[in-house]
Amino acid sequence: MGGLSKKAFQFNKIAKEANRPHLTLDAGALLFKHDAINPRQEEQEKMAAAAIVEAYSLIGYNAVCVGSQDLIAGSAFLQMLSKDAKFTWLSANLVNKSTKKTFFKASTTVNVEGVKVGVIGLTGPAALPPADEATILPWDQVLPDLLAKVDKTHDLVVLLSNLPAADSQRIALSYPSIHLIIQSGANTNAISPEPINNTVLVSTGPQGKQIGIMEINWQPSKRWGDQKTEVLAKKKGALDRLLWQLSKYQQDKDPETALRNQPDQLNIYHALQAQEQELRGEIDQLSKTLDQQGPSTGEPSAYTNRFMAMETALPDQPEIVRLVDALNSAVNKLGQRQAETATKTDSPYLGSRSCGSCHAAQLASWQKTRHAAAYATLAKDKQQYNLSCLPCHVTGVSMDQASESLSITEARREVGCETCHGPGRLHIGNPKANPMALKPGPGVCQTCHSGSHDDNFNYDERIKMVDHH
Repeated sequence: MGGLSKKAFQFNKIAKEANRPHLTLDAGALLFKHDAINPRQEEQEKMAAAAIVEAYSLIGYNAVCVGSQDLIAGSAFLQMLSKDAKFTWLSANLVNKSTKKTFFKASTTVNVEGVKVGVIGLTGPAALPPADEATILPWDQVLPDLLAKVDKTHDLVVLLSNLPAADSQRIALSYPSIHLIIQSGANTNAISPEPINNTVLVSTGPQGKQIGIMEINWQPSKRWGDQKTEVLAKKKGALDRLLWQLSKYQQDKDPETALRNQPDQLNIYHALQAQEQELRGEIDQLSKTLDQQGPSTGEPSAYTNRFMAMETALPDQPEIVRLVDALNSAVNKLGQRQAETATKTDSPYLGSRSCGSCHAAQLASWQKTRHAAAYATLAKDKQQYNLSCLPCHVTGVSMDQASESLSITEARREVGCETCHGPGRLHIGNPKANPMALKPGPGVCQTCHSGSHDDNFNYDERIKMVDHH
């Protein structure tokens, strides 16, 4: 959650510089990092989710789509959180199993500088708890009728889509009255604005590492500039290049037979054929849309778009910092209570001091590294019981078993020798029969040095900092 305070600062700065009314939207998947909650960490995860909702309220979001990951703790928990939200949660297809009524608003209206904007939310497939009262309907069962109503009463229609990206693209091809689709999803990469018919599809990518700023000059014509003609020309150009590649294979009357003993080339040929069919379909669809559209009337709308990376050097928004500090304090106290009743278990990890009798020089070298003080830094910040932090500050605990870090011995409260080289109990008993890994590979380091923890990690450079062979 640390990045939220910087995001809040950046949003506030952008709004002040623009000095114009604006919409702040999120297409969902913001409350939980994983696809399931570890039961031992459920209370902590829910506390963090509640804090994220409060932070979004403080930042000033207008609307957020219910994403599939937002439902990991169940629809009832999300409904409870939504009561205190200062923004509108949206989902047109998350409904009660029995009544088929929506739990959240299907759409909302926001007036921006005289433009009446209709915002719709669609939730992607989610693994809801079996006893949950909610179910997720296919988007094509709910969108057509809803869109017909929203389109009639709004100047600009925005879809917040947590659907798979392929579904969002199908919607853009089929429903030109949706003018902007903002895509979310754990596996969705950043998408620069991609015009499809009269729809612009965009995504900032996962985990809030970027924010997108789109400045729109919306006109009564309710259409974007003539991007479709430009896109059609590009696709025809791509088809020409593809046909040229295929022609090299089709010099033979029967390419299938000619390439029978060259499986790699045959696979390439089949892939090119599939691409050809896909491109021809897209070209046909675009051509039909342009024919149906007829001559353009009225001045077209326009936009500019930019992505801004969230930088660690950015200042923090004070009220979000206070919120995050309060959450961390509460989470640490929760972990401390859990630690008091945690059962200590036997472990193959012994702690770095056990290595010193045979590897005194290496132990002395390790003691000079930041790894040796990893747990101490948590204790200094009063986060030594925070299960979101602990696994990367102790020895021999994986992130998916984070609760085990509350019951480990004091000897393992450090990022010790065994973190890189493996558990030492068997090795100490019989070194020759149980050799240790000599050097950790990148994957070992990136268990912790990745994502928001260390997004600039360079293995080849960092390994030198702990080299002691």
